[in-house]
Amino acid sequence: MNLRTRLAIRFIRRHPWHTGLSVVGIALGIAVVLAIDIANESARQAFRLSNDAIAGGSTHYIHGGPQGIDESRYTELRVARGMTNISPVVSGYVSFKDQRFLLLGIDTFSGSDMQTGPANTGDDPAQLLRTPNGALILASTAQRMDLAVPTAITVRISGVDHPLDLVDTLAPANDLHRHGLRNVLVTDIATAQVVLGMVGRLSRIDVTTDNAEAIGRYLSDPLRIVANETRSHAMQQMTRAFHLNLTALSLLALVIGAFLIYNTMTLSVLQRREYFSILRVLGMTPRQLFVDIIVEALILAVAGFVVGTMLGIWLSTLLIQLVSATINDLYFAVLKSRGDVFKFKAGTLAIAATVAASWHPAWEAMRTNPMLNSLRSEVESEARRRSPWLMLAGIGLWGTAGVILLVSNTSIIAGFAALFCLIIGFAVMTPWILSKMLAMLHPVLERYLGSLGRIAGRGVLASLSRTQIAVAALAIAVSAVIGVSVMISSFRLSVEQWLENFLRADIYIAQQRSHQESGIDRQLIESISARHQVKAVSTGRWTELQSHQGPIQLFAVDLNRYGFENFRLAEGDSDQAWPAFTTTDAVIVSEPYAYHNRIKTGDSVDLPTDKGNRKFKVVGIFYDYGSDRGVVTMHRTTYDRYWSDPVISSFALYLQEGVDVESFVDELNRDELIQQILRVRSNLTLRDKSMEIFDRTFVITDVLRLLAICIAVVGILSALMAIHLERARELAVLRAVGLSPGQLWALVTTESGLMGLVAGIIACPLGLTMAWVLIFIINRRSFGWSMDFYFQPEPWLTALMLSIVAAVIAGLYPAARMSKAPPAESLRYE
Repeated sequence: MNLRTRLAIRFIRRHPWHTGLSVVGIALGIAVVLAIDIANESARQAFRLSNDAIAGGSTHYIHGGPQGIDESRYTELRVARGMTNISPVVSGYVSFKDQRFLLLGIDTFSGSDMQTGPANTGDDPAQLLRTPNGALILASTAQRMDLAVPTAITVRISGVDHPLDLVDTLAPANDLHRHGLRNVLVTDIATAQVVLGMVGRLSRIDVTTDNAEAIGRYLSDPLRIVANETRSHAMQQMTRAFHLNLTALSLLALVIGAFLIYNTMTLSVLQRREYFSILRVLGMTPRQLFVDIIVEALILAVAGFVVGTMLGIWLSTLLIQLVSATINDLYFAVLKSRGDVFKFKAGTLAIAATVAASWHPAWEAMRTNPMLNSLRSEVESEARRRSPWLMLAGIGLWGTAGVILLVSNTSIIAGFAALFCLIIGFAVMTPWILSKMLAMLHPVLERYLGSLGRIAGRGVLASLSRTQIAVAALAIAVSAVIGVSVMISSFRLSVEQWLENFLRADIYIAQQRSHQESGIDRQLIESISARHQVKAVSTGRWTELQSHQGPIQLFAVDLNRYGFENFRLAEGDSDQAWPAFTTTDAVIVSEPYAYHNRIKTGDSVDLPTDKGNRKFKVVGIFYDYGSDRGVVTMHRTTYDRYWSDPVISSFALYLQEGVDVESFVDELNRDELIQQILRVRSNLTLRDKSMEIFDRTFVITDVLRLLAICIAVVGILSALMAIHLERARELAVLRAVGLSPGQLWALVTTESGLMGLVAGIIACPLGLTMAWVLIFIINRRSFGWSMDFYFQPEPWLTALMLSIVAAVIAGLYPAARMSKAPPAESLRYE
């Protein structure tokens, strides 16, 4: 073993806690990145498998508008047009054992690959026809739900029970079906039509073709052919921003981890500067020294990667549960991905971050004169000389961030790039800011803490080359807490204000959760509206239009002038929009829809109607936080002119003055028919439920913020241990001249608390800047909605206290160790 290797191993063995904390910090950063990647891929894979399994071998599908397709049109295409590559499908959602299942009705003998794939029942594909109400379920799903097939089950849709007989289990041909059909019940198409209330109608017609244009020529309105990829792309776009935001938060944790690596390697180089000087004098070349430091950092990175991978796999289970709660509320179900690819990605990031973070201290060690390298005063003087230049570099990075935001237009990636430029720019400004703040705090420390305060302030400033890195890492973590907290609180207050304005009716009534197209019985609506407590009623129809650009959410609403004020316009005048909205082919669109489709007031939107494509003029753009896909809203009279769809999806009640809302809700829910078919909620209940979903959506960000703080605490603990152990001789001198162990303890903890205080104070402007970028750039570009900036002092005060407490806790162990160390041993000079 050569001398260089022995010296490196000796240093690691003599500083196990320092090395161990470095590995833990790297591991935490890797774990967060890996866990987020696995959680994100799990969500993507869940949708991809479900969509592909249900689509089977089809490449396109024919859609018929809100009311579906008359089954005679399928017969016409199959018989008159000779299309054998098509398959009818009836689908809708039902409830079974408090779980949501897709009921998929297929034509067993249509001959499509799509039909024979999911319904692979062996040698007897006709068993669904022979058994009334027969159904199939995956064997794994039956086992998970403790079902002994064959057996009878009952599914519920819109409050009505329907019996089904599970005659057999599906035999999945591959992993696609095994995962994609986990919550699917397959029946004959006639059974599905009865259960879903779609007798004589189809949900869609699946098509396998490479010439969609030729088929499209045979179709008359409202039928149109759409590629399966359009539906998949739309869902991927819906969740892209959500995944991208989580990835950015994970990379923030890795950035903090990279600061820890930089801190570790810088302190390692500084602590061994005398060794390096001797080795250089004895013949070690600068290149050899550089390589040794990089290799040592890579060893730490490998150890951190191994630990981080195990921790990340465990953490991904927790994050998948949190992501699942959000995705299930907004989009679809989630299953866990193995994440093998992301382990490689995490390892690559670990190595890249380690090399990048270690490059500067290794380069500094390589280029420093061996004679000056042994002088600590020279190192600190160099750190002070460079701080003004680093301040200018930081300002330059902030300017770069501004330029990126100005020229990038709508790019989300560019928004995050600008955000990281702000973070790195702030980090390089830290030495200059730290020195100026310590100079400002010096009179305060001397006045209230006496000599100990003066020594503590000068001690932090005297070790600027070490303390600046720890303070920067802690400040960035705290600023992330401030920025994300301000963003969430601003978002929450904006949503609360929107709900207060949008939910003006007293009671909201909708169908039980399902995709049934029969709608709410008009006689039932009239009977409820006729009650003496009701003053007015408005009805709504939610539907999804299929276009070549993807699905379009359409809301047709019958309301009065007062109800129109529910839509708070971000663009357009309400007094001018209302008459056009009720008497012409005009619509109002939500802010996300306008943003994603580059639409302004006065433009037109092209919608597929039962009478062909029609253009509708946009007379207003309204605030909306209910969907990041966007919504097109039109008056019911306009909708009835272009769609043969009498369905009502929901309605709202305005009550007479003095009527107790909750009592009337209870009265309606006591009606057994209403309870089975409808979901009745008061204004207040609906608001509370909406805010509950909102809060659940941001639980995962709380976890990531906590992990970022943990990484920063590990980093500052590592830095303080190294700094105080290196100052052992200096502190021993203070002990020798009369400083008691308790006073030494107070000195060390005061230095730690001072670093935490400075980190917390300087984190505030960065945190507010991050919040501004998150609110007006990232969220705007990700989801299309705008929100107001609300700054409340609580997040900053909480983050400031967190910074101080974290730094003090990190300094407890070094303080205890220094106060117990015998002065004579520390003063011994080797």
